[in-house]
Amino acid sequence: MNNQKDIRRNQSSIFHTILIVCSLIVFSCSDDSGSEEQIDQYLISSKKVANYDAILLQLGASQEGLSSIASQLKYDISVYEIEYKTTYLGSDITASGLIGIPDTEEEVSILSFQHGTIAANSDAPTQSSEGQFYASFASLGYISLIPDFIGFGSSADILHPYYHEESTAQAVIDMIRAAKQFILANGINSDDRLFLAGYSEGGYATMVAHKAIEDKYADEFDLVASAPASGGYDLIGMKDYMVSLDTYSQPFYLAYLTAAYAEINDWKTLVSEVFNEPYASAIPDLFDGTKSGSQINAALTTDISALLTADFISNSTSSKYQILTDELSSNSPIDWQPNRPVYMYHGTTDITVPFINSESAYDELIKNGASEDKISFTALEGVDHGSGIAPYVIHFTAVFADL
Repeated sequence: MNNQKDIRRNQSSIFHTILIVCSLIVFSCSDDSGSEEQIDQYLISSKKVANYDAILLQLGASQEGLSSIASQLKYDISVYEIEYKTTYLGSDITASGLIGIPDTEEEVSILSFQHGTIAANSDAPTQSSEGQFYASFASLGYISLIPDFIGFGSSADILHPYYHEESTAQAVIDMIRAAKQFILANGINSDDRLFLAGYSEGGYATMVAHKAIEDKYADEFDLVASAPASGGYDLIGMKDYMVSLDTYSQPFYLAYLTAAYAEINDWKTLVSEVFNEPYASAIPDLFDGTKSGSQINAALTTDISALLTADFISNSTSSKYQILTDELSSNSPIDWQPNRPVYMYHGTTDITVPFINSESAYDELIKNGASEDKISFTALEGVDHGSGIAPYVIHFTAVFADL
């Protein structure tokens, strides 16, 4: 299995060279660097944080073996950091994210890309130069949006609500709303068409945002399509998979989910009912935003029988844990029928988020009445959770270009 460090290294490798080369030309612009007063209902402030040159983006992509992507990177881009209003558990909060703007007067669409699992605030898109590589999608001819997610950036004082459908979807949707206000305020030429994509937790975030838009905001957004990849959509299936293993290389995923659900629902005993000591007592402090996933993994154990209580391993489907089962079920976006196209992807050798999880989610959506013309599932042959990001990006960008 890949460890978390390997996964993040592979996910970042697509544009790693781009970032090295472009760091020579990244700069904060003095004219725009100061935060502005509240602009509109969602957008609070914006500031330019970087410029990337298209030629150097092409060079970086080519050096990473992504010539098919390099040939499409045709625009210089400017990257802005924004703060915006959203809600979390019924309260108004300030969240943040990045916007990449292509240097063109042509009419362009919007692509919101949701990042994968992070635990350290320093890894958030607005906090890390490495995170800015997602904004490079703007060079393809999109206004690219990269939300930090609640719990990072401007909302770092909150424990990230990991795999929590309502707050995840709301953070993405309000970021899009704020971006549309930024676009209007700055006279950017957009056709207002919206695309969604994301990998790992970002795949989940993409799925729940798509679902929320169709359920609640279909008249507000011109959603063209989404491309969620390698997400843990069936959370009960993910839990059953983890407890069936002898070892699991990413124990912090399960700890993250449990800590987040305990915080959201004020379940004082949940962590101690699921995890053995000394891990149960340590888990709350591990997710304070200062530690990376690999550091949290190092503080836990990959041995499932040592990590989890024997009762939870044997009886996780019993009535004793019904409240957790209900929470996992209610946050699994597999009980709806998409009407706008969904292009799902997953690596066939992924054992971090198992391939079968996406397969079963796809089957459930079809059972719910989704047309096979509206939803597709692409198996990324021979790649795991870390190595799947590159073929995914190559494939979904080509599909979106055709649309």
